[in-house]
Amino acid sequence: MQQIIVYVDLGVDGVALKHTVKSLQQEIDPSKHTIRRMDSKTLKSQSWEKETALLVIPGGRDIYYHDALDGPGTSKIRAFVEGGGSYLGICAGAYFGSGAIEFEKGGSYEVCANRSLSFFPGLAEGPAYGKNKYRIDGLQGLEAARVSWKDDSFHTYYNGGCQFVGANEFPGVSVLSSYLELEGDPAAIISCKIGQGQAILSGVHLEYSVPALHRNNPYIEKVYALLEKGEIQRRQVFRDTLEHLNIKIR
Repeated sequence: MQQIIVYVDLGVDGVALKHTVKSLQQEIDPSKHTIRRMDSKTLKSQSWEKETALLVIPGGRDIYYHDALDGPGTSKIRAFVEGGGSYLGICAGAYFGSGAIEFEKGGSYEVCANRSLSFFPGLAEGPAYGKNKYRIDGLQGLEAARVSWKDDSFHTYYNGGCQFVGANEFPGVSVLSSYLELEGDPAAIISCKIGQGQAILSGVHLEYSVPALHRNNPYIEKVYALLEKGEIQRRQVFRDTLEHLNIKIR
């Protein structure tokens, strides 16, 4: 049995973490995988790689991930994936897995810097739906993002995530999904071949289950109908994503 590690440390959003773990529990084959939470100290100091199939970095604030893991942590993560492991970066985890980020450039939350994992060697730029909407302490930037998947499309939860600039121009990078409401249909979810392993980076929250959302929030209620309509497809795409990363599902 191999484990799925979910990163849990400073910067990880509590709601994103809850959705991540709950959706993994719903979809994975429990006879094949266990879920383990791991902080930065443990990730850097313990030998977890041989027992691990997938490392998940959830949504939150990438700058804290970088501060805690850059160097020894990112070197271990990169070697793990190159050796055949899998990485799933969602929202902040996708920024963190890119070569450079531009977040709210010129705004109060600006983060413009290089990142060392560089599974996607290019620029993760965001928020994809425009600046001056995202708030750390609220959901003003929430959207029901309409994205593509194979020959179909659906709406899924989005709050501050990136687009991957020029993703289809990089060798080893495949665009799995695009933002269909944004100019030029920029990449929303990408797969990166890294040595013997795979990394999937997602600017949208594929892990957010609609029945678990709190409808008393006005920003959620505003987009709830679209998210509800896309829920069956969202769940299937999350399952497809896990299978792409060599995870056994129910």
